[in-house]
Amino acid sequence: MEMRQLRYFLAVAEELHFTKAAALLHVAQPALSHQIRRLEEEIGAKLFDRTNRRVRLTPAGDIFRDRVRVSLDQAARAAAEAGRVGRGETGTVSLGVGSSAVWTILPGLLRRFRRMAPEATIDLREMEPSEQLDGLKHETLDFGFLRAPVRDPELDSVVVSRERMIVALPERHRAAAERRVDLRSLAKETIIVPRRQSMPASHEIALLACDQAGFAPAKIITTRFMQTALCLVAGRLGFALVPELFAQNLQVTGVVYRALIRQAPVTELIAAWRKDNNLPLVRRFQDELRSFGALGVKGAPIRYIQK
Repeated sequence: MEMRQLRYFLAVAEELHFTKAAALLHVAQPALSHQIRRLEEEIGAKLFDRTNRRVRLTPAGDIFRDRVRVSLDQAARAAAEAGRVGRGETGTVSLGVGSSAVWTILPGLLRRFRRMAPEATIDLREMEPSEQLDGLKHETLDFGFLRAPVRDPELDSVVVSRERMIVALPERHRAAAERRVDLRSLAKETIIVPRRQSMPASHEIALLACDQAGFAPAKIITTRFMQTALCLVAGRLGFALVPELFAQNLQVTGVVYRALIRQAPVTELIAAWRKDNNLPLVRRFQDELRSFGALGVKGAPIRYIQK
């Protein structure tokens, strides 16, 4: 049984006239009649009662017409959906993100992608960098967003954000009244950093900043998430170094953000994906990431947050 035969049958069933149906289908009437006879032979039932004066559906033809309508409609829907998937207009793309991505570039990136592919579904998963790399390796994740260089030869990547680090202070801290803070003035205080296992790059860059300022932190508190660190800052348990976009996107009661006086360390947020992931929607998202990265990294200069 062929889709063509089903379309031919439905045309005759709706017109109840072989000549009119043939004209609508742009086929010769003998060819149409031949296909209907083949269909009836395959089914093993007569679908039409034909006389010189009229054509009528048999009881079998009446039931078959209703089922064929549904089948052809489903086939058309399936073909349309497959076409949208093939063009990267719909489908699901999975993203692994950490807290710093969620609070900085992710909302803007997802708004851009939603405008580009409004029918697509985003599967957002909050994961540590090691979990993201494992998901990419085992093909359970389409994209990872990491603050760490990607050296796996099976992965491709692009820098989507490059920001200077700023300091988060308790709002009643003695340095909170300053527009910029000398990191050396905090040498005897507790620094709150992401733990190495959770966010190795953010952990290292914070300690490196202290080292470049000429001191080792007096005390260190480690947390799994950046927002946890900020809650501890609000509780006056120490200070933290965070990407500058936190000042715009994450306001925590009791916390103020200040730029650093000396050369601030720069943190990069990198989007990574498997080189062999050729799904159309994934490729479109890759293009969007490259465009977003070019705009955010090259088009917008890094600036200190002025308070």
